[in-house]
Amino acid sequence: MRTFRDAKAMAKTLRAELLDRCQVELSHSACLEIVARQFGLDNYNILAAKLEESGPGEQPRAGSVWRTPFSETTTIPVLRVFSEEAAKDFYVDFLGFTLDFGGPARGPGTPFYGQVSRPGTTLQLSEHAYQAGPGATVDIWLAGLDGLWEELSAYVQERNLRIWGPGIWVPDIMKVEWDARVLILADPFGNHLRLSEPDDPASHAVLPRWTFSRDAG
Repeated sequence: MRTFRDAKAMAKTLRAELLDRCQVELSHSACLEIVARQFGLDNYNILAAKLEESGPGEQPRAGSVWRTPFSETTTIPVLRVFSEEAAKDFYVDFLGFTLDFGGPARGPGTPFYGQVSRPGTTLQLSEHAYQAGPGATVDIWLAGLDGLWEELSAYVQERNLRIWGPGIWVPDIMKVEWDARVLILADPFGNHLRLSEPDDPASHAVLPRWTFSRDAG
């Protein structure tokens, strides 16, 4: 029998069934909101708080939620966001980050605080007004930039997403003077991710590649 601890799996199943049966595409975060209501709760923030209060189990990487799963030590930028739903749409659904944890930091009704991660990259996202002013730039070094650009462009076109305004497009990869190429992506809150790939092919072997499994929720 499903319990509230199965919320993410239920949201994944719901999303797949809606697309297969009804050709209706909802974001993973929207499906989480529906699942929360199935448990009699007003929204997923309340369900997330319930998970936190219930102790380890649903919470990923229990006992070490402040550490990226991809390395033992890391510097983790904290980015200011203004909407939990928009942040999940951009970082989780569009860019393919894993939501390590997230919810109201001090119980229902309080601002969102969460962490997302990709191989080699961990970011924390905060709705708190006193933390991390908007407009930060994070420089992320990786390999396979052309394939990543193609994946993101296809995702935007297929879903008719207007992430940066009225145009439906992903910015071009640019050559820069420090022997690299970069793809600069702006999130909905004025922060920028500068995805950088060195010109030297020998360097690519030690850098992470961002691959996708879109049906993974």
